[in-house]
Amino acid sequence: MSNSLVEVSNNQIVTDSRRVAEVFGKEHKNVLRSISEILVAQKSATKFFYETEHEYRGQKFPMYLMNRDGFSLLVMGFNGKKALEWKVKYIEAFNEMEKQLTVPKLAPNPHYRTRLIKTAVKDIGGTADAIAEVFGVKKGMATAAAMKMVGEAYGIDTEPLRTLLPAESTPGLLTPTSIAKALGIVNGKGTPDPAAVNRKLTELGLQHRVNGQWTLTEKGRAYGENKPFTRNGHSGYVINWHESVLEVMK
Repeated sequence: MSNSLVEVSNNQIVTDSRRVAEVFGKEHKNVLRSISEILVAQKSATKFFYETEHEYRGQKFPMYLMNRDGFSLLVMGFNGKKALEWKVKYIEAFNEMEKQLTVPKLAPNPHYRTRLIKTAVKDIGGTADAIAEVFGVKKGMATAAAMKMVGEAYGIDTEPLRTLLPAESTPGLLTPTSIAKALGIVNGKGTPDPAAVNRKLTELGLQHRVNGQWTLTEKGRAYGENKPFTRNGHSGYVINWHESVLEVMK
């Protein structure tokens, strides 16, 4: 019985979604939907499932391999006397096979992770629109919040995307103008003076000019970040400063 229910793939004891659908009397598309819901709802479950394909009449269709933990999550909601019997048979099959193998963790399919990232990025956009509308904040600020929320929900590291946000959208990051406002550094007209801030930052050894652009020095890296920008067809880098630079400037 165990050989017909489970198999060994890459030294991992697994069953597949087609087999589960067959023995539990369910349509395969519904089993696939249940697995997708698990993966979206519980980010840590990605290590229990591996997305692959099966061929039928010359066409390829999606299918999942799953280890014992993935199987347990999937069938948890399957009820009825027949379902209980098959759950027991599967447990026995896994136990029998495990006696012969040391079971490593199932690595997630990198192609699945890529698609998950694309979906997460799209959800960030939609969530940002909703936040901006409901709370009346700028789109950039809403996007920063959406990145954190969606990233945590999907288990995706969205930190690389933060470099694409304008400084005013990233809490804790300051421009020379905002530093001038915070410290009351003004020009003769009484308005914030970012040029004076840049001069002071240079005197402190936190930044210097490279090819006409301000760039952090080694010392300055503790107080700011070089962030890429594109504006009016031109691209380059701009420094966004951490709030800790205010204490140095005072």
